[in-house]
Amino acid sequence: MKIAVVGLWHLGSVMSACLAQAGHEVIAYDPDVEIRNNFQKAKAPIFEPQLDALLQNTLQSGSLTVVQEMADLQKAEVVWITFDTPVDESDIADVAFVQKNIEAIAPYIDAKALLLVSSQLPVGTTRALKNYLPNKNITVGYIPENLRLGKAIEVFTRPDRFVVGLETENDREKVAEIFRPLTTNLIWMSIESAEMTKHALNAFLATSIVFINEIATLCEQVGANATEVERGLKSEERIGPKAYLRAGEAIAGGTLLRDVNFLNKIAKEKNISAHLMSAVIDSNHNHKAWLLNKVQHVLPDLKNKVIAILGLTYKPNTNTLRRSTAVDIALRLNEMGAKIKAYDPMIQVLPENLSSAIELSSSIKNVLHEADALILATAWPEFQDADMSMWLDNMNDVRIFDPCHFLASVLNHSQLNQYYTIGKSL
Repeated sequence: MKIAVVGLWHLGSVMSACLAQAGHEVIAYDPDVEIRNNFQKAKAPIFEPQLDALLQNTLQSGSLTVVQEMADLQKAEVVWITFDTPVDESDIADVAFVQKNIEAIAPYIDAKALLLVSSQLPVGTTRALKNYLPNKNITVGYIPENLRLGKAIEVFTRPDRFVVGLETENDREKVAEIFRPLTTNLIWMSIESAEMTKHALNAFLATSIVFINEIATLCEQVGANATEVERGLKSEERIGPKAYLRAGEAIAGGTLLRDVNFLNKIAKEKNISAHLMSAVIDSNHNHKAWLLNKVQHVLPDLKNKVIAILGLTYKPNTNTLRRSTAVDIALRLNEMGAKIKAYDPMIQVLPENLSSAIELSSSIKNVLHEADALILATAWPEFQDADMSMWLDNMNDVRIFDPCHFLASVLNHSQLNQYYTIGKSL
């Protein structure tokens, strides 16, 4: 099938390459010339394991083609909107950005085509796109994306299922053909139900995180261990072992909270109370202070203290620093007089606005040398595999702040004497 993928940031890059690998003829387009040109060179705009290699293979085989003109979209049977919806620092989505780009390509969509949307948009948006389409015979549908940074290719090519919301049942066979190489487990529903499923899924995950973080905070005060409590919860069949329950840092990045904010906005517009959704935002905001408060409690005077930070990226297996909790905490500690050293396996050079506050080290060993405290900020697997126990001896004092309990298994007994983690008191 000939599919046009429009919007080539993380979502569109992964989907275009995976659909091409699955045997479809994919044409890829983005309004940003630089993104298109880099994409043509098999360079994705954001790091994702194996993505550049997959782009290279599909571009060379001809199953994936980058087009420079919107008019080329007329050749596609399916036009798939995959813009990553921008969010601001308050996790509010810029829906107008996506709508503007869809409006621009609308005149170039074939009259018999299916317009699919996977961009993160509030419920009701997809059906309203019909207003932008010059030909009202074009049908629309919504397929929630569920990619995860660092595991996106695996998630897309080996999915549990895909939720599909369509305007008309006549498009079912077309969508089934798209996914046949990947899965036959398609959950059919209305467009609005599919949009709401996306909101509800991310809001549920966000609520789970906020819930276990509040439980963990209470655990610290009463001598309980949040890790043990999590194990107890997951052994309950009504909760289950895959539940999104692991105490750690506050939600960052905007993906989950964007949908919580969508639901809050809908509730306000419809004059309906949504107390739980509001509480999720408030609780998560309060939890962001845990790490900074703990460091200040242990080190009341931070002036000239050397703080080593392991991991700077937003999460493992990506190279993005945007909305990174690690960067935020580094800047705050630097403002309080601390000297910040950091190591991250994906970051070779810091942006100019960060380099004055953060000294980038070339290795784990170097970043720990003569440090007064260590913060494990991003859980890269190599930090567990490293000979951490030996390198920690190079610190001035082995104070370890590890919110997610990531290093506990590689530390010796003495190093656990000043080991601070969410949900467990010393």
